Amino acid sequence: MQKNIVFVAYKPDTSFDAKILREAADKADAAFVLIQIVARGHIVEEGAKHFLIAGEDRFLLIEPAEGATPLPATSDAILSVVASLDDSADPLRLKVVQAKPVEP
Repeated sequence: MQKNIVFVAYKPDTSFDAKILREAADKADAAFVLIQIVARGHIVEEGAKHFLIAGEDRFLLIEPAEGATPLPATSDAILSVVASLDDSADPLRLKVVQAKPVEP
């Protein structure tokens, strides 16, 4: 089985849609084993859940495994987040790999 890496860049203020990526892969007779994204946004808390709000997109943050880097704190500060995407649920879920503040 051949493995390739595909990089797709979205313009700022563009809504992310994993379905488009999956449909394009299907047309090419391929599949995505893992979708990893880089997004800029801020973290909000709703009850016990944390969300990344990135433009019009809203992602549920999945709690990391014990011993992993903890979720970023709730803040109005803009963060750059690298995360693995789980698009099997609504809202889309992210497992954060790295988060750092965006310099103004």
